[in-house]
Amino acid sequence: MRKYILLLSGLLFIFAGSGTANAKSCTSERYGVSVDGKRARKNLRHLLLAGNLKGDKKRIFDQYGYTPHRLRFDHAGAKTERWRYYSEGLEFVFDEGSNLVDWRQIQKEDRLIQ
Repeated sequence: MRKYILLLSGLLFIFAGSGTANAKSCTSERYGVSVDGKRARKNLRHLLLAGNLKGDKKRIFDQYGYTPHRLRFDHAGAKTERWRYYSEGLEFVFDEGSNLVDWRQIQKEDRLIQ
């Protein structure tokens, strides 16, 4: 009798383990995209930025495109963000509410190697 109980509990343990392993692989496929690698993380940040912009930031982004030259400043509680487009020679300054506060022309850089 003991043999049958041990055999039955062992089989139950084996089949229960394989059932939970299948559920884990199923949830990882269903609930998220895994991002592996530096390039994939960079592309994901770029896509999330474009989808979450609003106001003047969105207008500038649509007109000039993505810039890696973005800096955020916090001076005495006033938060601003500065975007530089070196190829066009422009700099834009935004406040917390994505409103354009200031813009100016900067020295244009030609990045073509000749």
